[in-house]
Amino acid sequence: MARIPYPDERSSQAVLTHSPVPLNVFRMLAHAPAVAEPTVDLGVALLSATSLPARLREAVILSVAGRVGCLYEQLQHGPIAQRTGMTPEQAAATADGTVHIDGLTEAEEVALAATHELVREHTLDYATVSALRQALGERQTVELIMLIGYYVMLANLLNALEVDFESASEEIASAVAELSEEQQETLSHHSRGDAS
Repeated sequence: MARIPYPDERSSQAVLTHSPVPLNVFRMLAHAPAVAEPTVDLGVALLSATSLPARLREAVILSVAGRVGCLYEQLQHGPIAQRTGMTPEQAAATADGTVHIDGLTEAEEVALAATHELVREHTLDYATVSALRQALGERQTVELIMLIGYYVMLANLLNALEVDFESASEEIASAVAELSEEQQETLSHHSRGDAS
């Protein structure tokens, strides 16, 4: 049971309308209305609007969850990771802290190594940034660092307040897929508009 009660439904409603799935973590955020909606919006953007490949993104989220001991994130994102093509064994190894995993790409392994370093050191050395730039490019390097920071932040809230887990990974995965498709259509539309 959560260490503080969730806000009542009326107080949570404005926040939950920003989330494609009404999760307890976002219900808890409704206690801080000034930051709740932007926090949810950033999470939705990180899951659906970045250029990071979905499997790499989920591997990184699982790695963060393992590094900071956040069972909520691990339980929610394990099944999502499998929907992006990770095997259960790969997902478990990622959460357990393994960097070199059979079947993952070099870019995914570079991202996992950077995740470990950033969570541990709160910075990246020059060699790691160089490896990220070479493997992912500058845009995805920045998106990756933002992704790691976001899930560390959420983990702090989830762990400190013992937010109750609800089984919603299938709903989240479906919602993210739909949002990603909408984002791709929007980007494609804007690209065509720019070309004309």
